[in-house]
Amino acid sequence: LVAELAGRVRLVRDGKLAPEPLAGWPAAGIDATNLQAVAVHPQFAANRFVYLYYVKTDADARTTTALARARLEGSELADVREVFEADAWIQGGPIAGRAVFGPDGMIYMTTNDHDKNNAIDDPTIRIFAEHLGSHLGKVLRVRDDGSIPADNPFVGRDDANPEVFTYGHRNPTDFAWHPTTGELWATEIGPMGGDEINVLRPGSNYGWPLVSLGKLYTKGQVSEQHWYREGMEMPFMHWTPSISPNSLVWYTGDKLAPWTGNLFVGALNGQTLQRIAFDQPAPQSERRDSLFMSLGRRWRHVEQSPDGYLYAATEKRTLGTPPDPNDATSGIVYRIEPAD
Repeated sequence: LVAELAGRVRLVRDGKLAPEPLAGWPAAGIDATNLQAVAVHPQFAANRFVYLYYVKTDADARTTTALARARLEGSELADVREVFEADAWIQGGPIAGRAVFGPDGMIYMTTNDHDKNNAIDDPTIRIFAEHLGSHLGKVLRVRDDGSIPADNPFVGRDDANPEVFTYGHRNPTDFAWHPTTGELWATEIGPMGGDEINVLRPGSNYGWPLVSLGKLYTKGQVSEQHWYREGMEMPFMHWTPSISPNSLVWYTGDKLAPWTGNLFVGALNGQTLQRIAFDQPAPQSERRDSLFMSLGRRWRHVEQSPDGYLYAATEKRTLGTPPDPNDATSGIVYRIEPAD
């Protein structure tokens, strides 16, 4: 299943794209625009549930993200109903998000800060990332029916939305659970520099917009003490200049054996799939290799398939311009295999 930003769900089977999108989406009664993600229930074989994470717009041109559940029947999504709506209604500013199932069976969702590209010094909108009563700039955690897990870190607090798992984020983009430790790792796009990988711990604050290793697009610092603050988590890894990390996956298969145990980061404006190897020989224990840069593609999403290969959804366009609908090569799904 492939989510298209234009709002369609496409099916690829045996390496071929079905000629028509899945019927049933967009669904009647759901004011969905951009489709951000599609996720399959861990018990899909029994319940056929598929989840759609999308952007909603109201009459005042405000936007937020929401989650719907449907049942996949052949080439149709049936019984579509919205199960969650983020409390993140803001007018203007870019909006993006990702929804995935965790090993605990819960759904983890990202919401960005909706700020207008951090192109002004006024922090009025982006400071909501620090407010627990808002879903802006957060990672959220819900059950598969959209209800609230009892062990979420802020359950029972009058000043917090109980869906909040972590906060202080600018634009978190993807999740990957460490194959050995079980830790939740996440990519996050910074402003002008300061892209991050964070290890997410329940209830923790990741600093935005008070702490960042990047600058605002005005070329100013994000705050008067931007380098560190007590009680705010620092990134595990960071990039300056920005690469816009949009996808994260640990490779645990055996089809690409030399890469087993490596971390892969798909980048947008960096137009690369970056391979990160840890525990390397001294003096540089961490190695980063940029792969496939000659393709000139934005790496939207990368997953390890049950067949042991890596699959990547990519697009070809210039940053800040929409894709050309007449370019059949704009969106391509690659399967990454060993070279002969």
